[in-house]
Amino acid sequence: MIKQTARFLLKHFHIAARVKEEQLEICQYGMEIILATLLNIGFVLLIGFLGNGWMESIVFLAGFSVLRKQTGGYHAGSYFACTLSLVLCYGMLLWLYHTTVKDFNWVSMAIIFFLHFLVWYFFMPVENENKPLTVLQKKKARKYGFCLSIFYAMLSGVCFLIEFQAGLMLTYMVFLVDVLALISVVKRRSMIVCRK
Repeated sequence: MIKQTARFLLKHFHIAARVKEEQLEICQYGMEIILATLLNIGFVLLIGFLGNGWMESIVFLAGFSVLRKQTGGYHAGSYFACTLSLVLCYGMLLWLYHTTVKDFNWVSMAIIFFLHFLVWYFFMPVENENKPLTVLQKKKARKYGFCLSIFYAMLSGVCFLIEFQAGLMLTYMVFLVDVLALISVVKRRSMIVCRK
């Protein structure tokens, strides 16, 4: 559906007629990414609205997109699978958040960030098999991911101190990024074993 919509928009706005043939595929892909991103944002905001977590959804989207870019993680095979997995993951995360945030304490936060830094140290960034990273890109991603993780840990601590519960979604979001990274690592290693 996203590919067809992107193709329609390229024709409707006469973009296809204005670009060179070899650039049309790049325009098509860019339009697909924009549409998929807007769809994902819309679904997360809708889940937040329906699940009494509008502010949490905004915090999640802001934090997730930035951290995930630096750490990598699970990549679905299609736009539909990507949207479905994001909807399911965020729905479960919002449920977990509402279920546990009242009992959230410093120990919970410390455990989540300790595990996050372990996952970060051993596995991140997680590469997408379709877009391998150069050594320089890996070093940059590790450095930025580490700095961002420290920033999120401090910001989560401040949110806990001032009792801004929606801000604690950052801690839960970090937990989700770790789970997705570990799923991706396990998936990749099982594929390597299967090839042998």
